[in-house]
Amino acid sequence: MKKTARIIAVLLAIVMLAAALAACGSDDQGGGQQGSSSAGGSLELRGREYIFNNPIKIMVIIKSTGFVAYRLYQMALNDQALRYPNVTIDYKDSEFDVNKQITLIEEAVTQGYDAILLEAMDPIALNNAIDEAEKAGVPVITCNGPEPTGVHSYHIAGADYSSGWTSGEMLDEMTRGQSNRTAIILDCPALQKPGARMGTGFEDYITQKTDIKLLEPPIGIENWSPENAQVAMRDMLTKYGPGEITMVYCSSDDMATGALNALEATGRTGDVLVWGNIGYPIALEAVRDGRMAGTMFSDTYVEFSVMFYAAMHHIALGLTAYTGGFEDTPFLDMPLLPVTPQNVENIMAVSRWYS
Repeated sequence: MKKTARIIAVLLAIVMLAAALAACGSDDQGGGQQGSSSAGGSLELRGREYIFNNPIKIMVIIKSTGFVAYRLYQMALNDQALRYPNVTIDYKDSEFDVNKQITLIEEAVTQGYDAILLEAMDPIALNNAIDEAEKAGVPVITCNGPEPTGVHSYHIAGADYSSGWTSGEMLDEMTRGQSNRTAIILDCPALQKPGARMGTGFEDYITQKTDIKLLEPPIGIENWSPENAQVAMRDMLTKYGPGEITMVYCSSDDMATGALNALEATGRTGDVLVWGNIGYPIALEAVRDGRMAGTMFSDTYVEFSVMFYAAMHHIALGLTAYTGGFEDTPFLDMPLLPVTPQNVENIMAVSRWYS
């Protein structure tokens, strides 16, 4: 519990630091200053009066508002905006459609939005639209995987590779001494793997550090959906009989839910340890009830709170990747905590899911 509380305190400190950064460069009298950029643009520093009195519009482009995490995205952003009654936050559902995301980014520019918060669908296809937004003075703050490969204002994510690596360590420890240790990986869609490396981290750990045998190449689950994961897991249970699969690693709790549903429908839950990622309520409760071996907890509320303050910081400075002359995208990896039956109640007690 002490370790958990210490890491939660660090996460909260990140939010406080981000809030302080939003005030940096501000002039209490609202005066502006001009700076220069190696990219040929300029930074227009905007003071307190601008940030609190001028209408500010932020567009939030979500993969799907049907995601369980959407409620927490809204809670985090709306809570932070309470101090800024001049800020309007508009949520847009891209319905897992990368072309719709491109259109929404373009609309954000033409409709005069001050910043874009983006949960990207594709690491490459969005780059041109993002670049045009940055050049037009609209900072693009992205989160989680896949991270667009084009240079943009900021990227915030759970520490994806280390999350998978740590998950491998946990399942290795849980099954050490058992014979015939085998694994299946339900992973993100193949095109998203460069920016969502949880499955890669898990695979690297078990192949480099253990005798755990990977039965199949990682299975990409379209749209990260529980339904698609359930179908994939059902196929694996048909191919491999009782006792032949020891563990299933899932790059998200949505996939873990689908895998668990397939196992329960076939009466195979006693055979297979299921491990997830992100710490959604359905997974935390499954760990608490002994139905899942564990998951990794990412504080989604803190993550989206930091995104809000990153956007306000960039708006205050007139900062984009273009005006700042960025050669790479600044990023922040949020720590993830392993969740097991031994600490799940402590995690649930501090999670905003249950507030």
